[in-house]
Amino acid sequence: MISRYGLALDQAIDSMAGSYLKTVRYKSVHGYLCPECGGFKGAGYWMCRGCSLIHGSASAIGAGHLLADRLAFGVYAPEPRSQSLKMMYGYKDEHPASPDYRTLVRAILALGIVGHGDCLNAVAGGSPVAWAMVPSTRQSPRYGKPHPFHEIATSVMGGLPEVEITASEGEKRRFDPERFHIESAPDLNGNVLLLDDSWVTGANAQSVAACLKTAGAEQVSIYCVARIVNYNYLESLSPDAVALFQKNVHYAGGFCPWNRTSEATDG
Repeated sequence: MISRYGLALDQAIDSMAGSYLKTVRYKSVHGYLCPECGGFKGAGYWMCRGCSLIHGSASAIGAGHLLADRLAFGVYAPEPRSQSLKMMYGYKDEHPASPDYRTLVRAILALGIVGHGDCLNAVAGGSPVAWAMVPSTRQSPRYGKPHPFHEIATSVMGGLPEVEITASEGEKRRFDPERFHIESAPDLNGNVLLLDDSWVTGANAQSVAACLKTAGAEQVSIYCVARIVNYNYLESLSPDAVALFQKNVHYAGGFCPWNRTSEATDG
């Protein structure tokens, strides 16, 4: 159940940006949402293309058991030109155009991790023993530089031990457990919380999850602040799909990202 702190965060987020933020969902009447990551998919497919490729690649090398045990997401950041997408790019700037960008990213992360902390502990069977962040890949202009999301995540995670991970050479957005390396790690005997600011295909996050499990993590729980989706692709599925999505998907107060259900918000 969401905590009182979580309720306060939920209300603050709704007040600041509820007019444009959309809580990630995992099913729709027309079958356009991936049950794994909340991304867009054709109605005739079980998962989106990104998740299908990840599961297929993992199965092909006998690494299906190394994928994350659970996924959780905050809000959608639709391409092109949505306000939430602008927020997810803008918060990384040295001097963000709006001070609300970093405030909102931190609040969404804290809501999922701390506000719904009891929910995560319940589904995982215990509290996280460590946390890690999906690092920038070598192709990223931020590779080797301090990332604002790390500062935000560190402030949210408090004293929980961090697993330091670096990226090596490899094909971007392709599942590859050997593309990431653990530089230092505490005891991984339990649930490791893996954080990222955004999910496009999920290949990087799932590759890091596999790296953590190979190193001994019993469980890996992934939380991403934003699910990047593309309205042009959704429109290609059906001319009215974007309008239906915008009409029916809103910021949902009290929605638990771990149980994927709405919880009572009356305290």
